[in-house]
Amino acid sequence: MPADVDGLVLKVCGLTRVADLRCAEAAGADYCGCIVEIERSPRSLARDEAVLLARACRVQPVLVVEHMPLDDLLGLAEAAHPAAVQLHGDAGAEYMLALVDALRGRAGVWRSLGLPAQAQNRDTAVAAALAEIAACREADVSAIVLDTHTERGTGGTGQTCDWEAAAAIITDSPLPVLLAGGLSPENLREAIEATSPAGVDLSSSLESSPGRKDPARLRQLAASWRAVE
Repeated sequence: MPADVDGLVLKVCGLTRVADLRCAEAAGADYCGCIVEIERSPRSLARDEAVLLARACRVQPVLVVEHMPLDDLLGLAEAAHPAAVQLHGDAGAEYMLALVDALRGRAGVWRSLGLPAQAQNRDTAVAAALAEIAACREADVSAIVLDTHTERGTGGTGQTCDWEAAAAIITDSPLPVLLAGGLSPENLREAIEATSPAGVDLSSSLESSPGRKDPARLRQLAASWRAVE
């Protein structure tokens, strides 16, 4: 069934192994993310690997994709049964509308938007993001994932985005917004208090090496999450 972001939710992303999936679930994750065929990411999985991991998920799986042809993505969703598909890259309105329509009643569509680590013109950055979010709402997108943007793209940076800009975007967004980018067990409370998001999305801070989650870090996440829920 589609993912409804309701209340403060926790997503652990970049999962590559069932053992890590189980640790993320034990830590309190509401959503577990698999990155699929994004070559720039060391956490990327082949489609068949992502299908197996998503199907093993006991909470709500999210498939994270970038520039995947629509027919390929629909085939992947048919096999993996995700709660949501998270779009990175230049997904236009026509693509989003077609995807939302095809997945309606089966999976939600989330859109990843990028903010710089420090916006040079914060008002301009906020206005641009809100315009994109308005277009996503028109396309019936379910939620926004606000991440850090660098020259390499959006997401996977391990850097926090401009939280002051993020807070302004979240306040005026017509869609629920999950905050991502450089979040860790250590700064989780601070990030939530600074931005008041609908959810948080953690990945690289929980790793022992790229693509390998550290059970000890996930236990730290569990403690931090219990403290802010």
